[in-house]
Amino acid sequence: MNALVSANRRKGRVMLFAILACSLILPGSAMAKDLRLDAAKSRIEFSFSQLGVPMKGNFGKFNALIFFDAKQPAATRATFSVDLNSVDLGAEDYNAESRSPVWLDAKMFPIATFVTDQVRLVGVNKYEALGKLTVKGITQPIKAEFSYLASAQPVVEGSFSMKRLLWRIGDQEWRDTSVVAADVTVRFRFVTTK
Repeated sequence: MNALVSANRRKGRVMLFAILACSLILPGSAMAKDLRLDAAKSRIEFSFSQLGVPMKGNFGKFNALIFFDAKQPAATRATFSVDLNSVDLGAEDYNAESRSPVWLDAKMFPIATFVTDQVRLVGVNKYEALGKLTVKGITQPIKAEFSYLASAQPVVEGSFSMKRLLWRIGDQEWRDTSVVAADVTVRFRFVTTK
């Protein structure tokens, strides 16, 4: 029994909720711009709780197509894609479990996407992006909050929360949220080039 509980705990760590992270919109400069993601300087990370213990991971491969006008945030259009096979929980056995059909099903659905529907200014350099996140072929709405820092390489930083079960992340016996919490927080830092 203890061996089964231990194995289940281990598999649970493998949670790659992050998936998603795939979301978020990147604003640009004061004028309308097509922005390109500098992936080497950017990151998408996720965190969750397993049996009350904080867990973290990230995705190593992602891309974005972004059009942003700081004077008209509503005109923003962005599409983000995340390679779910690039999930990293710090150990290869966790990574392999995370890619399995029960979690991300990265073989059947290798890419997660986020497409913006609406972006609006909510404060000084503070934005809210509403859009659709697709993981495992399931599309659900997401709201991300982020800030924008103007520089030679504009930076967008923010986060969003997601309920993993809406995308069937952690299916079957892993639906038990007393083992792996339902909430996943995705944090992102996107460095762009103009």
